[in-house]
Amino acid sequence: MRRKFAALAASLLTGVALGIAPLSTAEAATPTCDWVASYAGAWVPMYKAGNTVNCNMVRGTNSPAVQKLQHSMNLCYGESLVEDGDFGGNTRNALIRTQIKAGTAADGEYGPNTRRAMLHQGINGGCIRVP
Repeated sequence: MRRKFAALAASLLTGVALGIAPLSTAEAATPTCDWVASYAGAWVPMYKAGNTVNCNMVRGTNSPAVQKLQHSMNLCYGESLVEDGDFGGNTRNALIRTQIKAGTAADGEYGPNTRRAMLHQGINGGCIRVP
């Protein structure tokens, strides 16, 4: 009985009994980009409260950070996105094409690896890669 209780308690803590997949450490630790930063000579998405450019954006995100991503993909990769700040299907598809051109995993999600691989709008014009 004690083992069954321990197993149930462990599954509730991990979310298994409720059908909730637990977040990986990286997913839990990486916030959603919600603003724009001047970083290493370019305008890049950032998480404002944490003052970091190590952030993620996925389909459904809506923020100035998405609008900046859309602008950079239009400027640097020849996309024709409406710069509305809404990470919808068109933005996801454009990001996949951008990721392929940039040589990184083409998963349609923006994060630190995509930030480092892709070109961003430079502060003084043009397109540059940032660390």
